[in-house]
Amino acid sequence: MTRRRPAEGGYSLAEVVITIALILIVAAWAMPSFLSYYRSARVRSAAQLVSTYLNQGRQLAIKTNSSVCVSSTTTTMQFRQSTCSGGLIAVAGLVGAGGSISLPDNISLSTSTNPIFANLGNASPGATYTLTDTVSGKTLHVTVAGSGRVTVGP
Repeated sequence: MTRRRPAEGGYSLAEVVITIALILIVAAWAMPSFLSYYRSARVRSAAQLVSTYLNQGRQLAIKTNSSVCVSSTTTTMQFRQSTCSGGLIAVAGLVGAGGSISLPDNISLSTSTNPIFANLGNASPGATYTLTDTVSGKTLHVTVAGSGRVTVGP
């Protein structure tokens, strides 16, 4: 009588190669959609961040009962007393080196004017900030109305 050896379990090399190939094909197919979503989400996140900083400046003006200017460059924002050339206001937890609040990497900020929030929360003048993802070119706008209301939109 001869004894038979039980068949060994596992996958053949061909099965493993086909499985890996299918995974790579699905990943390659989904990658452009994911990257587009990722870039849009980065711009949306930066716009929400700028909106938060603008609202923080408005609240600071109301709290201190004085005017606060929210000045900006292409990569930073600052809070200043009274006018945009006034003294720098350092807000704990927000400011980095030199009193500036940095924006996320690869995000560019542009505006024609810097809003000055009065002690009642209104802004003079109103402003529109344009945020641009420097890699993909996607843009989003943050608008400050004369009433002080800050909105994010296309």
